[in-house]
Amino acid sequence: MDQDFVWFRDHHAENMERMFAAVGDLYAEQWGDFFHFAIYEDPAEDRDAAFAHTHRRYADALRVAEAAKVLELACGRGGFTDFLAANTQGDVLGIDISRAQLSHAMRHRRPNLRFRHHDIMRVDELGETFDAVAFMDADCYLPDKGAALGSIARVMASGARFLLIAWCKRDGLSGLQEELVLHPFMRFWGVPGLETPTAYRRHFQQAGLRLVEEQDLNDKVRPNWDFGYQQAIEGVRTVSMARAAQLLWKGLPLGAEGIRLIKEQFHAALYIKAAFDAGLLRYTYFLAEKP
Repeated sequence: MDQDFVWFRDHHAENMERMFAAVGDLYAEQWGDFFHFAIYEDPAEDRDAAFAHTHRRYADALRVAEAAKVLELACGRGGFTDFLAANTQGDVLGIDISRAQLSHAMRHRRPNLRFRHHDIMRVDELGETFDAVAFMDADCYLPDKGAALGSIARVMASGARFLLIAWCKRDGLSGLQEELVLHPFMRFWGVPGLETPTAYRRHFQQAGLRLVEEQDLNDKVRPNWDFGYQQAIEGVRTVSMARAAQLLWKGLPLGAEGIRLIKEQFHAALYIKAAFDAGLLRYTYFLAEKP
């Protein structure tokens, strides 16, 4: 295994803290408050409208309105966690390993909403169980996806639902395909590894979760890839060292390392778009239930 990926795996918490202290505000500036993708039923659909019905679809799938306790894993800046809290009378908790992200999430305030600094790999140490668990667009950063799903299953109450929106690699890729297209953006993003949809099905089974629904969403999320690519191109036109330094989270001094991480995001956007266009990346929807 490449030593970069070994380090990302073995230093998971440090890797994520540093990455999002460097790039969190850049993503928000270029992408908006939601770092996950919107599902487009019509490619010409307005982006805000696409996010609105995407969030409604996810909340309905999780049966959030009926849930007494809801958990969002890797909640980031808290936008979707706040949406969940607005659509249930139950208690909603968002956890994230990045204090930089949580510093923005805390601006969302509701009586039934709270946030906590916590690692998904230790989610079963929360000492709580939940009726609905959401995890979107951050599974790729986990050092051991199977172990993580096992921990998540242990905090799910009987009958609870788990929504996973995963960045997967296509089944059956050659080592050369991964090396040429996937590995560059994985290095730039601090990603230790990508799972295939087949591997996730196995993880669900081993965790004792029943897979209710699976869908490859690539065709319905293409406008997100295109938007991200265009934002990266625009960012290249306007980026400066002074602006990059302003984007670094001041709670974790990173200096030149932070600037390097910001620069690498522009390269990552190019490789991610190439991986999507080549069909090597699959944006996959999984909905599971605990018996």
